[in-house]
Amino acid sequence: MDTKSNHSNAEMLEVQMENMQEIMRVFTHDLRNPLLNIHALVQELDYSVRKSDALDEDTVETLDMLKESANRMDDMIVATNEIYHCMFDELEIESMDMHELFLRCFASLKLAEEGITLDCTALPKVHADPLIVQRVVHELLSNAKKAIATQPADAARNIRISAVEEHDIEEHDMVWFCVEDSGCGFDEGEMEQIFEPFFSGQRFAYGAGMGLARAKAWVEHHGGCIKAENVAQHGVVGFSLPKSA
Repeated sequence: MDTKSNHSNAEMLEVQMENMQEIMRVFTHDLRNPLLNIHALVQELDYSVRKSDALDEDTVETLDMLKESANRMDDMIVATNEIYHCMFDELEIESMDMHELFLRCFASLKLAEEGITLDCTALPKVHADPLIVQRVVHELLSNAKKAIATQPADAARNIRISAVEEHDIEEHDMVWFCVEDSGCGFDEGEMEQIFEPFFSGQRFAYGAGMGLARAKAWVEHHGGCIKAENVAQHGVVGFSLPKSA
């Protein structure tokens, strides 16, 4: 391919990116603003109706459904925007202490107050964007908490973090982290869908269904990959990041 063709392809790619940016601007701004107005009006209507003596069960159920739908749509817009930016924004790379990060996220989520214990031995450092990786860890620990919450009160409540510096020959320069929880495992019939946008499986029957999709996009932006499996009927999510020199 000659220089002229390369230049033409670069210009075409730039135009496509500009078009995508415009679509995302419309999606996240022009759509979200009226949605926020709808949400505010529903809240005001809910307040007025609940003060009325004519309040009935069907009205309450309808208002709750409207609020839930507005919140879900807003979550979907925000999550889609985040995925778009994490796919194309430049990373701020530096050496990261993953052991300290897991401990910090565990504390910020107040999982110990839920009776959940964390088994996290020394972990290798990685070369990554601290803010983005923090969101990955926060997402996976939050999901582990939800899975553990589905278990009986007397069941084990723990999360185990482990790492392998050479997952396979193709990832010799990566660190593979595993987050294993004692909650319900993944439905085997859903394994191929759990990282798809807007999918909510048995573990997470609520929310926008974007958590693992965001985690996948964030990890892949670093050149890593993310996978999920069941081990002894419990869920395990593994992801890889570049190893720190």
